[in-house]
Amino acid sequence: MSKSFSLEDAVLTIDGIEITGYENAQDAISIAPIGDDGDITYGINGKGVFVHSCNRGATVTIKTLQHSETNQKLNQLRNAQINNPTTATGKLITYKDLRNGDEFLLTGCWFTTPPTHARGTSHNGVTWTFKATKAEFDIKGGL
Repeated sequence: MSKSFSLEDAVLTIDGIEITGYENAQDAISIAPIGDDGDITYGINGKGVFVHSCNRGATVTIKTLQHSETNQKLNQLRNAQINNPTTATGKLITYKDLRNGDEFLLTGCWFTTPPTHARGTSHNGVTWTFKATKAEFDIKGGL
């Protein structure tokens, strides 16, 4: 039995704002954990102890088309974070795959790497980068 996925069946929101206008890329939405779950510390006798990491963060990248409404919304959110640092708050990013049931909840998300804006002889994408203080993943088996 083959499985299926379509970005058309995926809903990603940032503070309740639905993100649309994705670039046609394999990694239009990418969520990468920051660091390992832990590591083993070895003693001189060759035995080890697993030490759990307290890091539950993730880097989130979203690739959108150059001329999408989403870029305007994300630029406004980023400007609010940069121009009002004393009142800025971490964002809530949610993702749900309506076809397969996967859900991601990312809390305490902040814009980190500013996007590059390019213009030229072809259509360019815009990459938005956030870091989350906590990432929770609920992966399902799919259709």
